[in-house]
Amino acid sequence: MKEIKIVKLESTVSVSVTGTVCYLNCKHCGSHYLESMVPINKTDHIPLNTKSLLISGGSTPDGKVPIMDHIEEIKKLKNFKLNFHTGLVNEREAMEISKIADAISFDFVGKDETIKKVYNLNAKVEDYVRSLENLLKFKKAVYPHVTVGLDCGKISHEYKAIDILSSYQLEKVVFLVFIPTPMTYFEKCQPPKIEEIKAVFGYARKKFNCDLNLGCMYPKGNLRDEIATAAVEAGFNTITQPSEKLTESLRKSGYKLTFQDECCIF
Repeated sequence: MKEIKIVKLESTVSVSVTGTVCYLNCKHCGSHYLESMVPINKTDHIPLNTKSLLISGGSTPDGKVPIMDHIEEIKKLKNFKLNFHTGLVNEREAMEISKIADAISFDFVGKDETIKKVYNLNAKVEDYVRSLENLLKFKKAVYPHVTVGLDCGKISHEYKAIDILSSYQLEKVVFLVFIPTPMTYFEKCQPPKIEEIKAVFGYARKKFNCDLNLGCMYPKGNLRDEIATAAVEAGFNTITQPSEKLTESLRKSGYKLTFQDECCIF
């Protein structure tokens, strides 16, 4: 019987170490997603049913999330499982973060031009490769994230990112899909066409021998079911926040479903 994990996010809370501040003002986000996070100085507001935290935040000019500036505050949160969204890291930062991390989520981009255009960042793919390798030196639970359509909904870096990542021994890779977000530079862009998304998902399944997750960030509406279905058809292992309609359809189709209420990487 085919098995799929269904993630319904109820027990993971996102914490920002920078509040709503981000130096880069990336074109797909524009600090929008920081607004829904709990600031690091208000973690006493975390709901009682919380099991795990995503430690994230805005970026510095050099593409780092300044986790090290708040490491002592974060250590006090070890009663929760901790997933870190790090940005670029050097070896020392990777070592220190790995000591307290239960998991590390690392956004990976496979094309220099995409990094520059979307993130407004003077970094190269080799900087992302170096950061990934720094993290993997100290932690096995490092989970690269690849956003399909990151460049204004166009397919640009995805296949190269998959090619690079497939050369590493990874436990899982998470795929996201570009969301046109109001009040951002890319707000009028369209998500990738479903055929393009299917092609990327299918290519990923051929290249990776590890688990593949559809993460929480992908468009809502009818396209959401189409994307989740594409992930299922490509052989993904985990689907995050699918509709009740799709969940029931999978059950009726004979899938064995398991359910999780925390971030998909746990």
